[in-house]
Amino acid sequence: TPIAAGFAVEAVASLGFVFANSATTFIALRVLQGVSLALIMPALRALVADVTPVNRRGQAYAWLFASFSGGMLLGPPLGGFLAAPLGRSPLFIVAAVINLAVAIIALGWLRGIGRQPGQHDSGVRVPTSAIFTSALIGAFIMGFGARILEGMFAGVWSIYLDDIGASDVQIGLSFATWSIAFMLFTPIGGRLADRGFRWRKLLIGNLVMAALIISYGVIQVVPVILAIGLIEGAVATVTVPALDAYLASVADPRIQGRIQGTYATIGTAGAAVSAFLGTVLYKHSQLLPFLVAGGILAIITLSGIGLVRKAEIQMAAAPLVIEPMATTLPDPAL
Repeated sequence: TPIAAGFAVEAVASLGFVFANSATTFIALRVLQGVSLALIMPALRALVADVTPVNRRGQAYAWLFASFSGGMLLGPPLGGFLAAPLGRSPLFIVAAVINLAVAIIALGWLRGIGRQPGQHDSGVRVPTSAIFTSALIGAFIMGFGARILEGMFAGVWSIYLDDIGASDVQIGLSFATWSIAFMLFTPIGGRLADRGFRWRKLLIGNLVMAALIISYGVIQVVPVILAIGLIEGAVATVTVPALDAYLASVADPRIQGRIQGTYATIGTAGAAVSAFLGTVLYKHSQLLPFLVAGGILAIITLSGIGLVRKAEIQMAAAPLVIEPMATTLPDPAL
């Protein structure tokens, strides 16, 4: 499966860091890790959609993302703590072994899970146009906007906090507060994401998020910024699973993986653009990256939410269709 293959690739990359002795090798291994993530994430998100009832997908995606947050929260400090007595190479070897073990488990345990009769007909070819329905375009637009925040933080966040006088501990805490809030509020946020129309949660949540992002650049008081991070993490427990669940609900089940992959690619493009843009804007003003990121999120949300709203109203007006909604083309091989 793609999930098992992804973890196997990650195992190879982790082991490669033991022997990396140049910037070129390091960059190549990071690219390999990107390939690993590209294999794992779309397949994993599609699997969640396949095995979870429609009315509980918000909760499922909330817990999935909470598990990622937990790993990101615990991994760096644990690695830093163990690196001093053990050295870096043993840690990479252990990581490689763990990833390889997960790949083997995934290959045996997840094989065939999520495949339902009639959902993956070998004699039917789904047209490319099924990936770009108006309902899915709405999700892609919203996903692009959501990842803009991630890219902006990756580009300037640590530099900004250092410039306003934050200590190394406070900079580390700024990353932890978001993850802690997300994990604590996941049970509540996941349930809210499954109640009523999701477009309302996305609209309100993203506009609140935009205001919080702008406030980071306005309120240059480190303890207050840490508190804002907690609020942002709590809001994300609603917006993140709501968008993921909406995407899964409007995707053709036969090409759930392709759709998830397209969604991830578009989101990554948003993160890459904003990471570059953030560093350029920061040279002119500390506030500018946050102001632009918050403004773009608000504009993109208002641009795409209409498509999401329309799709949800249409689904509510008719019985939920489990079979694929897209048109099909005959297989040329038949």
